Formats: sequence, structure tokens, C-alpha cells
Amino acid sequence: MVTEEGVVKVLDFGLAKLAEPATGEFGETATVRASEGPNTEEGTVVATTFYMSPQQAEGQKVGARSDIFSFGSVLYEMVTGRRAFHGDSKVSTLSAILKEDPQPVSELVTDAPHDLEKIIARCLRKDPDRRFQTMADLKIAMAELKEESDSGKLAATPGLPRGRRSAAVWSSLGLLVLASAAV
Repeated sequence: MVTEEGVVKVLDFGLAKLAEPATGEFGETATVRASEGPNTEEGTVVATTFYMSPQQAEGQKVGARSDIFSFGSVLYEMVTGRRAFHGDSKVSTLSAILKEDPQPVSELVTDAPHDLEKIIARCLRKDPDRRFQTMADLKIAMAELKEESDSGKLAATPGLPRGRRSAAVWSSLGLLVLASAAV
């Protein structure tokens, strides 16, 4: 969600348990308490279907690269206004996650920066070894994109009205804040 002040806030990742409020630079937020062990185990599927990684959809062990896939799904939706993977049921959505590639960002947002499209595509690769390996790597890629955007070096292809391009760029850069916090 984006507040009236333009601050991006994550409201729910599905597995978080609220523990206590904390005050930070963006005001009061809820923090999570780390459990002594993982909440899920191999063979267990717990998540919001649309944002599951292929490993999660198959009930395999998940880790940072699974989170990067889920992050890519959220980023795709913020930029395009559509979910990366969808079906008529949970099972067909899971099948899409496992077997299909999402529609290229450039087909939905014609003036989205090419580098942003590449970042999203890399996050959404089926093979975790071909994704960004850490959020730190993803953070660097997003920071470089932000630098290019701030400097005016990003070339915009004529297409959608400027307002849509701004929404795509600002949404992705807002998520940079989230990526930075995760590192």
C-alpha cells in the first residue's frame, strides 16, 4: 500500500506474526518476532498462491531466492497492474507458476524501462540458481536503476501516457526501499 505521503508499506506477507509496535523513520510500524525454528517445513505449502515461488508451490525447501521470486511477483504487479501468474483456480495458478512465464512487462507498460523489465524477469526465473542470489544483489540492481532514473538517463519509449510511466517507475523505486530494509 502507498500512503497519502507516498510511503510504501507492506501490510501482509501471510506468515508474519505481530509482536509489538516500533517507531522508525516512517512512523510507528509493527515488528515481527522471529520464532525459534521455521514455521514451515519441506512438503508444507503455506502462502498466498499468487506470490508463491515454484519451490514453494511444490512444497520444497524455501529460502532467500524463493523470497526474491515472490518479491518479483509483487514488483511485476505494481508495475503492470496485473498479477504475474493467474488462473481460474488455485491449482491453475500454481500450474502457471510452475510452467508459464508471465507476459513481458513491455507488452503491458510500453514505456517501462528495459532494465526494470530485466530485473523483474530475473526475479521470476523458475530456476532459483538463475535468479538474483541475494536481496543485496537485487538492491544493487534497483539502486542502479534509480540512479539512472534520477539522472534522466532512462530512455522512455513513446507509448502509455506519462502518468502510467511515472506510476511504474515510482512503484519500483518504492520497492527499492523494501529491498534495502531486507538486506
